[in-house]
Amino acid sequence: MCLDRLHRPGRGFALPAAIFLLVVLALLGAFVIRIVGMQQQGSRLDVEGARAYQAARAGIEWGLFRVLSPAATAPCPFATSNQAFGTGFEAYTVTVTCSSGAVTEGGTATTLYSLVATACNQPANGACPNPNPTDGYVMRQIEAGTSR
Repeated sequence: MCLDRLHRPGRGFALPAAIFLLVVLALLGAFVIRIVGMQQQGSRLDVEGARAYQAARAGIEWGLFRVLSPAATAPCPFATSNQAFGTGFEAYTVTVTCSSGAVTEGGTATTLYSLVATACNQPANGACPNPNPTDGYVMRQIEAGTSR
């Protein structure tokens, strides 16, 4: 009777198998949670990137309006301007820079303008770009040229 209990095959196998399955399932669950978190962060940064692009675009439009305005008397009415635009762009600072140069083409004097708008959500000293950003930093830059 004593020998019969010692020779039963498979006795005690269920507990190690259950522990192994629990460990494997826990690791799989942790992996899935991490992947989902990374996807959510990627989606958030994608949306923030689109907002930064639109803020930079608004900066270019503001700069073009200032440059092409009939009231503009200076070659470049501003050198650098930090702007905050309205609804939807509260988290962004837009730095717009303007440079100009006079050229003569075919006997006609023309002024060429170069505008650069940089929008970011973590400005350094109130201006973009930030040389030391932290996590979640989003920046977009748009350049435009025109003449008058």
